[in-house]
Amino acid sequence: MTHIFGELLSVNLGQAGPMTVQGETIVTGFDKRPTEGAARVETDGPAADDHVDDAGDPDRAVLCYQLRHYDDWRRELGRDLPPGTFGENLTVDGPADDEVLIGDELRVGEVLLRVTQPRIPCRKMAVRLGREDIPARYLAGGRVGFFCRVVEPGLLRAGDKMELVRRGESGVSVAEVARVLHRERPDAAALTRVLGCDALPPALRAKAERLLARATGTGEEWSGERTLIVTARRREAEDVVSFDLADPDGVRLPDFAAGQFLTLSLDIPGIARPVVRTYTVAGRTEDGLGYRVAVKRAPAPAGASGVPDGLASAHLHTEVAVGTRLRARAPRGRFVVRPGRRPVVLVSAGIGITPLLAMLAHLAAEDGETARAVHFVHGARSSRELAFGSYVRDLAASRERIRTHLMFSRPLPEDRPGRDHDETGRVTPAVLERILPSLDADYYVCGPAGFMADIVGGLAERGVPADRIHHEFFGAARPLPGEEQADAGPVVCGADGRPVTVTFARSGMTVPWRENTFSLLALAEQAGLRPDASCRTGLCGTCVTTLDDGEIAYVIDPTAPVEPGQVPVCCARPTTSVMIDL
Repeated sequence: MTHIFGELLSVNLGQAGPMTVQGETIVTGFDKRPTEGAARVETDGPAADDHVDDAGDPDRAVLCYQLRHYDDWRRELGRDLPPGTFGENLTVDGPADDEVLIGDELRVGEVLLRVTQPRIPCRKMAVRLGREDIPARYLAGGRVGFFCRVVEPGLLRAGDKMELVRRGESGVSVAEVARVLHRERPDAAALTRVLGCDALPPALRAKAERLLARATGTGEEWSGERTLIVTARRREAEDVVSFDLADPDGVRLPDFAAGQFLTLSLDIPGIARPVVRTYTVAGRTEDGLGYRVAVKRAPAPAGASGVPDGLASAHLHTEVAVGTRLRARAPRGRFVVRPGRRPVVLVSAGIGITPLLAMLAHLAAEDGETARAVHFVHGARSSRELAFGSYVRDLAASRERIRTHLMFSRPLPEDRPGRDHDETGRVTPAVLERILPSLDADYYVCGPAGFMADIVGGLAERGVPADRIHHEFFGAARPLPGEEQADAGPVVCGADGRPVTVTFARSGMTVPWRENTFSLLALAEQAGLRPDASCRTGLCGTCVTTLDDGEIAYVIDPTAPVEPGQVPVCCARPTTSVMIDL
């Protein structure tokens, strides 16, 4: 089947340059202008064009936008709009979005394109047209255009016909995907139909699967909150208590990835709303059915008079006993052990030991050719502050390939080298270099901010590649070497004198809020997270997530209705310390 589907009116190219968007200067190739003559299109897009945001994504190599949409915009805005205004590579006189199917193959000149997905508007579009409302109107009006993958490179030019050489087999149109994934609330039937499209790109398929799980309440993890009962509590160190949590009916709790967190909602007397906190799953309970979490009692901020100890940890330490029922969300978090063949080095300090305990158990269970050598290195002040020390020693004693090195910075008079600890001092990069057979390893590092900066920066200085250093903060995070953010501004403090922080519940990371940060999304990206986001103007719903705790305000009013307990992070800022489900 081959028939004329349209005509190429203009080829638009642009060079990367600075653009100020929401107070932030970014580099973008959005500003595209018509070009004369033939243009060569490679598998990653037009050869003479910069497309910064889409670089490396073959499913968004070429963007097409239709003349019919330009005609609508010109009437609506009352001004001339040259080709390339909407950042497209190809301006075409072609079919409407509901006539273009995902998987359609189009021949334009020598180039064969395959339609992959609708285009979702972004904040750069508002800057280019000088109208903040453009992205919202773009999506609401269904004037989206479409991205293509380059199947066969070649030359094309204005005047070339657009031929439809193969029809997408699923029958799912560009307009339908935009509506189901970006405009409507999750609908199981519509999402199932979209997921039936074999040509749907992996990124959109993953989003559709997440939306379907949300719509149906399915998936390995439980949906929403679940009641757990405390079956045991133990004093693990001077200021650390562990809690065994189980299903009240004795059902085995789902598996979790070693290093993940459990989110608890705590009803604390005198506090109007539940207090939400995350605590590492240190491992399974002894019967293998439940989870064990460890909680360090958080002290008041240094130098802050009249400020009490941490609200949630104090409540758990003093009020939560065996038999207490707590509400929890399913384990989550991305600081988990990854597959590999290199030796693994687990490095921690203080309560940062807790995620590494689960990792150590996971690695100890490896066998055969997949079993890796493990080095467990931990620092504490003394035996009084060392949590789970005997557990670590016993597990190491059971596996020849596991080595431990415990360091006390302030050992007690009764602490004996070789029995209670291996060395006096602090864990530093120099210590790691001295005690490890080689620095050629995968590292998992967790602890206070200063410790993290020292270890991660020191490993990088010694030539360890960044992709082998995995880290997670305990307490408020700060940029590590090479991650500093320019002009971030001072940390904002609340009425109680404490810093306003943002906790990313899925990642188990807490980051201070700074004055010059535009949005929660911007803060997440500065912290190294990569949440789903598209428009950055509060209209597409891609970045909407759960607000677990705290209060927010909008710097840009979202155009779509926001359900209670939800927040589009691209246009929101915290007014108190908050926790969000990222």
